Amino acid sequence: MKKLYTIVAFCFIILFTNCSKPIINNDPVIGVWTNVLINTTSENAKSQTEFEWIFNDAFLGRYHEYTNNNLVVKTDFSWKKENDIYTITYPGTDIPEEQVILIVTTLQKTNGTIFATKE
Repeated sequence: MKKLYTIVAFCFIILFTNCSKPIINNDPVIGVWTNVLINTTSENAKSQTEFEWIFNDAFLGRYHEYTNNNLVVKTDFSWKKENDIYTITYPGTDIPEEQVILIVTTLQKTNGTIFATKE
């Protein structure tokens, strides 16, 4: 009798795990986004800072910041979308939260300045 209950329980587990489908997130923000700033400190001295966000479908991502091709910041971030506004937060860091809007292949801050472009 225990064997029958075990088999029935096993069948129910298989049935319920196969019937549930994962949520598919195909948001257009998913992918790699970058922004490059070139700073001129004097006539001959230039520095370049590149920012990179990698958005994934689990509402998480990876943030990189490079100065003159040297990695200076590498951290995770989370993101959410409400009313066409994406909010990017960097838990455990002092990096401020960002709110951006997707315009075709550009992320813009809510004040209209360019945040990043899609690669």
